[in-house]
Amino acid sequence: MVYLVTIFPVADYDEYTTQLDGSAEKFGRLGVTRQWLYRATDDGREVMNVFEFPSVEHAKAFLRSPDLDIPRFLDSMTLEIYPTFFLGEQTVAREFPPAPEG
Repeated sequence: MVYLVTIFPVADYDEYTTQLDGSAEKFGRLGVTRQWLYRATDDGREVMNVFEFPSVEHAKAFLRSPDLDIPRFLDSMTLEIYPTFFLGEQTVAREFPPAPEG
């Protein structure tokens, strides 16, 4: 699996999640197998999207899709900083015992 990750601020979190919900079918057609949305604990406007794809080719096609037009979408959000997209594969996974109480 391959993961596409990006972090950026949104003007209205609820409106943004509504846009994502409306795009779910389109995401599936473009090869997204799973998506996670995280919201920053210190700034409710900052979000991190993680999209899972079966291959690098699917992720690149997603980014280039005229159906999504990601550059136009990001421009419409009037971002202060254009977000970086990280495309990678998991190389290490670790689990740790729970931290001691106190």
